[in-house]
Amino acid sequence: MPQGRSLADLTAELHRQANAKRDFLAPAHSLHITTNGHSDLVLNGAIGEQFEINDIAHGQMAEYLGIPKGFYDRLRGATADLRVPVGGAAGDDREPDDTPLFDVVANRIMESKGEDVRLVRTLDGRARAFLSDSFSVDLDNWDVFRMAAKVITEAGLGPDNVVSAEVTDRKLYLKVVSPRLEATVQPDNVLPGHGYLREPQVVQAGFIITNSETGLGSLSVQQVVFKLMCTNLWIREEAVRQRHLGKALEADDDGLVYQSDTRAADARARLLKIRDHVADALDEERFRALVGQMQETTQVRLEGSVERTVDLAARKFALGTHEKEDLLRNLIEGADLTLWGLTNAVTATARNVKSYDRATELEAIGGRMLSLTRGEVRELVAAA
Repeated sequence: MPQGRSLADLTAELHRQANAKRDFLAPAHSLHITTNGHSDLVLNGAIGEQFEINDIAHGQMAEYLGIPKGFYDRLRGATADLRVPVGGAAGDDREPDDTPLFDVVANRIMESKGEDVRLVRTLDGRARAFLSDSFSVDLDNWDVFRMAAKVITEAGLGPDNVVSAEVTDRKLYLKVVSPRLEATVQPDNVLPGHGYLREPQVVQAGFIITNSETGLGSLSVQQVVFKLMCTNLWIREEAVRQRHLGKALEADDDGLVYQSDTRAADARARLLKIRDHVADALDEERFRALVGQMQETTQVRLEGSVERTVDLAARKFALGTHEKEDLLRNLIEGADLTLWGLTNAVTATARNVKSYDRATELEAIGGRMLSLTRGEVRELVAAA
């Protein structure tokens, strides 16, 4: 499991971002892309500002413009080579400007969207998200974090129980474990005459709270199981979510989004539901049921080729080349050729991934392996 930031660092960064972020509303026809080494989004009209576009906003703009992301990226990557003359009228002696084809295509389509209003979320001089005007800006990370802190305290837990936390361009993450809900998983890894090769593995219940200010996921609470011996973490696929949709936003003459008491009250009501979701995640009956699923995986042996099993798992769960290599190495080093050993190898792989976002996705893949159908399990373990 990746460690991320300390709580003190996370608190300081979330507070900084809350004060530094700015949100703008603008009709599509007033937005303009200009590329020179990197792409900027220019907010024309009363706003008159421009912001460097990050990868997240680029992806959302490609979707909005209806340009396949692969083609969008190829055009954007070839701006120095693919240029077209724009600006010289017929009979005009002036030389036209050479404009990147990417800018021409994107801006023509953007202009055709007319008065359709877009929300541009900015931070530190960058356009970090390009969203509809119904996206809720009142379920942001600082507010979620403050409510989560209260809920953690009400659950009888404290800062020491936050085993990992981070904020990335994509999401906020808080991973919390309760030592009061504990169980043991006994690997069924026996050699004749030698007994168990592995010690019983102690696991504890917990939850993960995630949120995205940039449209890459709802506010959600998910059940997790944490293994003490090697700090592996499984995230249960089932989640309770609060979508970032609300009433259409309004802006002042400069395009800055207004604060709204009505929207804020609705957001507070939705944040209060985190209490119930955390209580569900820490429910003892649900925890014991999940541990039971883990124990069952210790009885499912990998009957076919280990390499083929890893290849199939990599395809099924969209693992990258390096992730697949790490998975195979972790499985062999773990010396536990069961489905339980495979899920451990997946969550161990998460510890070697540089991206916190991707590491968390791998922990969720480990959780999904605990609830595969019988047919999926059979296909995976019998790969030959």
